[in-house]
Amino acid sequence: MWIAIIAIFCAGVGNFAMHRAFMESDDPLVQQMLKPMTDKVGPNITYVFEFLLLVGAMAIATRNWFTALMVYGLYTIFNAMAFSWVTNRPK
Repeated sequence: MWIAIIAIFCAGVGNFAMHRAFMESDDPLVQQMLKPMTDKVGPNITYVFEFLLLVGAMAIATRNWFTALMVYGLYTIFNAMAFSWVTNRPK
């Protein structure tokens, strides 16, 4: 269980780094997606959502470590694919 929690935490650090790069990018697609939500709730709400996903995955890992590790691992993989696509697509 502890190895799964540590692995989820390390993946969470990577997710937060990718999330910050998304938020600080000047890509028009990212800005267009974020503008409606940040205008209504605030610019940091997406960080709160990212944190809740991490805490939820770590909480699930205390009961069922394999499921939590697989689900958060898939989330990290899809997040990395989206990050790669947005940063490498032609402008």
